Formats: sequence, C-alpha cells, structure tokens
Amino acid sequence: MNIIIIGGSIGGLCAGIALQEKGHQVTIYERSPGDMKDRGAGLVIQPDLMDYLIEKGIAPREVFGVPATQRQVLDDNGNTAMIYPNDTIFTSWNYLWRRLKDFFPSANYFTGFELNSVTDNGGSVTAIFKNGEERTADLLIGADGFNSVVREYVAPKIQPLYAGYVAYRGLIPESKLTKQEVAFFGDKFSIYPYDNSHLLCYLVPGPNGELAEGKRLYNWVWYQNKTQEELDHLLTDKNRHKRDFTVPAGYLSKASQEDLDRTAYEQLPPVLRNRVLQTAQPFVQVILDMAVPKMYKGNVAVLGDAASLVRPHTASGTAKAYRDAITLAMSIEERRDIQTALGFWNEEQLHHARALAIHGRQLAARSGLGI
Repeated sequence: MNIIIIGGSIGGLCAGIALQEKGHQVTIYERSPGDMKDRGAGLVIQPDLMDYLIEKGIAPREVFGVPATQRQVLDDNGNTAMIYPNDTIFTSWNYLWRRLKDFFPSANYFTGFELNSVTDNGGSVTAIFKNGEERTADLLIGADGFNSVVREYVAPKIQPLYAGYVAYRGLIPESKLTKQEVAFFGDKFSIYPYDNSHLLCYLVPGPNGELAEGKRLYNWVWYQNKTQEELDHLLTDKNRHKRDFTVPAGYLSKASQEDLDRTAYEQLPPVLRNRVLQTAQPFVQVILDMAVPKMYKGNVAVLGDAASLVRPHTASGTAKAYRDAITLAMSIEERRDIQTALGFWNEEQLHHARALAIHGRQLAARSGLGI
C-alpha cells in the first residue's frame, strides 16, 4: 500500500518506520524547510518506546538518556524534604527525533512541503501542498501536531482549548553549574511543590546527545496559572508578534522576562530561583486540551498530537504518538481491509487517549493548576 504521512516529527517517524517494516511504501512530508528544531527540551522516555527502539536497532540501551535513580521533593528552603527510589530515564526531544530520523530512509523524507488541503477520491487520497505539488496515495496519515491541517479535514470543528496554565521551560549547560549543584541535582528527578504550582528539574542529554558528565543539560519546567489576559500578554513576543501556543527560546518580551524573574524571586527557594535566573533563553508552552471524536475519515487518519493532547504531567505525549503509530501498523497488517483496520484502531486509541486525558486533568488538579 502507498502511504503518505504529513509531519516528520516523532509520531510521523514512528508511523513511517512501523508501516515500512510491514512492507508498505511510505513517504513523509514535513513542512519545515530543514531539520526540525527542538520542540520541548527534556522528556521522559517510556519503557515500551525504549524497548521498541532497542529491538529495531534504532538506538542502543546505553545511549538512551540520563537516568534518575532517585526522586527528591524539596521544601521551601530548597532542602531535600523527601527522597525515594526512581527509575525514570530522561532524554530530549531533539535526541530522540534524530535517532528516528537517521533510521528512516532519507530518500522518502521530504522537507519544505506544507500541506494546504486534502482530497479523498474514494479509494485514494490526494495531498495538495502550498508549493503547488500534489501527491496521491492509498492512505494519508496526519502526524502534523496540534495545529494539524489534516485534522481540519477529519474533524473540522475541533480545536485546542486553553487549560488555564502554562509551562515555563529552560535549559542550562551542566558546565555552568557548580560541583555542589551538579551533586545536588545529578541522578535525581527533583520537584518543588507549592500552592497552585510546582517546578520540576532533571538532567538530559547535551545538544548533540552527549551523556558524559559536564556535557549534559539541566532542564527545568515550571507550571503557572495564567488568566486569559495574562496569557495574551505573555504570548506577545519581543517583536510584538502574537504567538498562538508557544513562545520559543529567545523570543520572550522584556516585560515577560522581568515578570518571570520577579516571580522566581517571590516564589522559589534559592537553589531553584538561581536556575531560572541563570537561564539565558527560557521559553513558554501553553497547556492545552483537545480530542477528536473520531481519528479517521475515509482513507485519512490522524495520530499523536494531531488527534488528541494530554497534559504533560502524564509524561505520555511522545509515548502516545508512538502507540498510535505502532497500533495503526499492526491493525492494517492484521485486517488488510483499510476501513476495518481504521475502525478497530480508532476505538482502541480513543479509549486510551480518554484515559490519559482524565489522568492528566486529575494530576493538574492536585497541584491546583488549570480551570
């Protein structure tokens, strides 16, 4: 079967690799003109995704990321109030994406193709791109993120909804930390919970996947509630351009940066406050909710963030995209008839996404986050 995938991020690459392994002809079209930029700094790699990458020879176990064998909860003075065993492995979006990208055939991965519209021809699907090109296939998969053009075709009235809070994020080269600070944060997943917020931090691979001590990155995430008015102010970047759902590193306005620094002085213990102030280019991610009622229409399907968004507290966004992709490939192989395969896959993945969404909202509510 000839398959087109729109979106060359982690979900699109997982789908491409899994479907190609089943014998299908797969081509990925990514709108970015070159290599994709780091989308979210640090992330947790779930065991099933890690096992899959090892099994397929995409990445060896020893270079997956930075392990954290302990979880420590900090008190208002920044001291360790509680510590207990932890088995999380932290990686980075860019590191994981590069591993998948290098594994997928470069001849079948095209950049600079921004989708304009989709036409289902009844048995085949045509993708029409803004550069004037058209491509036709038996199946088209939208893995093009939360602002998906493919979703507009599958579920035209479904759009992301603001959850009432944002995540400030930052990265600091490990070499800029003192030996005492590295010892305090190293091999640990640290969290500082307080009223209606929390900040968490951990070490992740360096910019090019470096895992050696001194070459890694210190990653922090700080959740804060924001009114709609505060959000509008925050999303206006330093060039007075109004962003939709994120303000990239280096684009925070001077006023927003000053507000972040002031809040750090007011609310964080010194060991965390200093990390926020030390960050050269923090960035902002708006927390959103979204879910399609159905993940396919005709011979067009959506997966990953294009189909549903889950709160980051679940540490499951990347894993969900992977599961969507792998189960789609399995369903197509087991059922052959594309509509039967899509129907079965749709029911299973919608159920999984609903459970994750509920879990994410419950975790946010425990921290007093959101509306």
